[in-house]
Amino acid sequence: MADVTYSPDGKFMWTGSEWIPAPPNAASAGEQAPSLNMQDSVMSGDIIHNTVVNNDATAVTSAVIEALKQLGVLDQKSSNAAPALPLEEVELPASFQVGDHVEYYSPTNARWLDRCKVVGINDDGTYRIDVPYQNSIMQTKHAVVIGSAPGTIRPAKPPLKSGDRVLVDWKNYGTYYPGTISKEYEDHTFLILFDDGDIEDKVEWSRIELADVDSNEVQDFLLQQSSEVEELIKAFEVFDEGNTGVISAQKYFEILTQMGDSPLSENEVMEEFNSLGIGMDAEIDYRELAKHMVGQDEAAQVKAEVVIRDAEIRDGRLHGHAYSHPKLGEGPVKSSQIIAVTYDERATAHVETQNTLYVVGPTGWKEIPEGHPFNDSSNPFFTVQGAGTAKCNGTYVPATDFDGVLSYINGDVLLLRWQMGNGDQWWYLADRNSLDTKRGDYYRVKSSSDTPPRSGWVVDDQTEGIAPCPTVTNPAVQSTHFDTGQHVKVEWNGDWWDAIIRETKSDSSHETLYLIHYVGFDSSWDEWVDSSRVK
Repeated sequence: MADVTYSPDGKFMWTGSEWIPAPPNAASAGEQAPSLNMQDSVMSGDIIHNTVVNNDATAVTSAVIEALKQLGVLDQKSSNAAPALPLEEVELPASFQVGDHVEYYSPTNARWLDRCKVVGINDDGTYRIDVPYQNSIMQTKHAVVIGSAPGTIRPAKPPLKSGDRVLVDWKNYGTYYPGTISKEYEDHTFLILFDDGDIEDKVEWSRIELADVDSNEVQDFLLQQSSEVEELIKAFEVFDEGNTGVISAQKYFEILTQMGDSPLSENEVMEEFNSLGIGMDAEIDYRELAKHMVGQDEAAQVKAEVVIRDAEIRDGRLHGHAYSHPKLGEGPVKSSQIIAVTYDERATAHVETQNTLYVVGPTGWKEIPEGHPFNDSSNPFFTVQGAGTAKCNGTYVPATDFDGVLSYINGDVLLLRWQMGNGDQWWYLADRNSLDTKRGDYYRVKSSSDTPPRSGWVVDDQTEGIAPCPTVTNPAVQSTHFDTGQHVKVEWNGDWWDAIIRETKSDSSHETLYLIHYVGFDSSWDEWVDSSRVK
């Protein structure tokens, strides 16, 4: 290679027509050092730093990572997508009961929080939970649902114990490494011994995943991740002449300002370093920095999740009463334009708007919208109404099997079939917590049907049920049959009005007609209508 002319300080080289920045070490080595493009790195996890950094390499590295984040270097997506962590899916139950321990997906922290507890069940099937806060203080979340999205709850993980083989999100950087639990502390954090010799203390439960570390799937994940870390470490080793495992902040400053496709300006890097107390004589543990840079892509911005009741969709917007809106608190809300509406297996709706994800429980609708599972007669949902025991009324969603058929649940009440010792089969509305006592029964009807009968329910002095007895309907079928005294909506001149069924009769074609009375109007407005105008 032809001789290159360098400036006296070695920072610039002459191309024959102009001075350009010289690559680090080039002046002494007589050739260009390998390129290290820091613009393709990524970051993940929470970074905590102090404004004054000492000369401890680990503390300096944490501050450098924060500086890179502030400079926008670590916020860009990696050109090579990080491997996906192979985890077992958590099986979601049909419901929880008061006292159950759960995990809560905190939208603020963007992670699952453990040691949460169900403290109440709302009338619409949502849950009140206590969540640990600062200094052992508990915060109550007043309306959450079961799920896997931010703002939801799921069963607490199986207990972890010393000796368990686990995958751990090292330093919350978003990169998982295999290790073994050495000890659990009273605050439910753990001491982790990593397979590569690293040790991390006080690791939160949410950063630990039980996994089959020896499985092919996990080993493939670890191999890919390890290869990426090794590539970065080798790139840094070029600048570590003494093979010490560290490079100076001055050397890294040169990398940031002189190398890569889009070098940063010296002024902005120096300003950020100074603001975090990073001196040019400090040392950076580049192996730790490499582990952080291989962390999975930073999670997308988590939308606030708000549970609402009395919901209805009008003109492409969601209206209802919010339990706890992050900006508006509790009270009536009207959303921005709806982007998408999805339903889970429990008929819970997730309504996505530009900045918010609204959650509407199965019974949280003032007016059930088109596309709701309750409008599909093939879906096994049932509505109980008219019961003197108010807690029995509501919509029941699929739960577990009893007597070989599906049962249904609404809060603490189960709708299930049970076979007696003499072979008789009965459907019950019963307290889920007192299934072994007669006093736990509210209503029952003798039936061997695989689905709960509509009528015939009875109560006696051995149960907790209060007259009148209820009727049970499939919500989808409910739109074609209505009872005398039932409150309904009736279409008139293009709008839906509150009304009450006064009488029923059949016309010559055996179609049921309803005499309805409009609420708030005198009887002169009463009229006979068919089922197409009633819901």
